[in-house]
Amino acid sequence: MLFNKLAPIAQVHLHNANQTIHCPICKHALENNLQEIQPCEHLVCVYNQEEAEFTFIEAEFAQRLKSKGIQFNEFDGYVLAQLDYQDKLLALEQTRMGSWDRQFVVYQVS
Repeated sequence: MLFNKLAPIAQVHLHNANQTIHCPICKHALENNLQEIQPCEHLVCVYNQEEAEFTFIEAEFAQRLKSKGIQFNEFDGYVLAQLDYQDKLLALEQTRMGSWDRQFVVYQVS
């Protein structure tokens, strides 16, 4: 029997377009007031599901994707599980009120 491994993803819904999530380790805001990514040392990637592209990707994470040859249509917990980070990542799916935008934000927590 084959079991799919999935990395858990927390759902975060922001009630205001100006809100942003913060790093769970250093509390650094993900975005500035212009909604531009402001990476901290723990941020691994930010993937926009609607645009199907990374708006930020850390070098080691990009290398793991490339070296494992992972192809995907939707970035999700299955993709993350294939990258061998074990329990070192915290993934958040961020949505905002009044927007169809969905972002996956991934932090390295250990």
